[in-house]
Amino acid sequence: MKLKALVILLLGIIITGNAVAGDKPTVSHTSVINHFMDSYINSDYKKLKAVLSEDAVFTSNRDVRVVKHSASDVLNQMKKNEGVKQGDCNISASIVSETDALVIARVDINYELFDGNQQNYVVIEKNKGGEWKITQVYKMFIVGDTDAKKLVSN
Repeated sequence: MKLKALVILLLGIIITGNAVAGDKPTVSHTSVINHFMDSYINSDYKKLKAVLSEDAVFTSNRDVRVVKHSASDVLNQMKKNEGVKQGDCNISASIVSETDALVIARVDINYELFDGNQQNYVVIEKNKGGEWKITQVYKMFIVGDTDAKKLVSN
């Protein structure tokens, strides 16, 4: 009788574990984008870590320079600010381009108290395990007109 109860308990734990594992944030590129946005708004490094590739690179502009940071650098900085909520901004996302293995999304962050925006171009790739992971983030701080400039070809 005790053996039956133990087997049923173990079976229940395994089934529950598999059901929870099915809700991975990397199951779709949409859920990866949502985790990226939520991690930014809530300074939640755990959410960002769940959707980042280990070799992800964050590139941003600092005046006229380009600065690059590794995923671990960004996560360590977020740990220091854990729990700080971004309350003075609006965040939105759109898909720039997508295939079955690669998605480029644009995540815009508009600050209410700052004359400017932050545009993030987030590159999401499907890895060998079939999970969507962020591999690159290009963060640009834009002041003034944010519309993309059209190139004219002859």
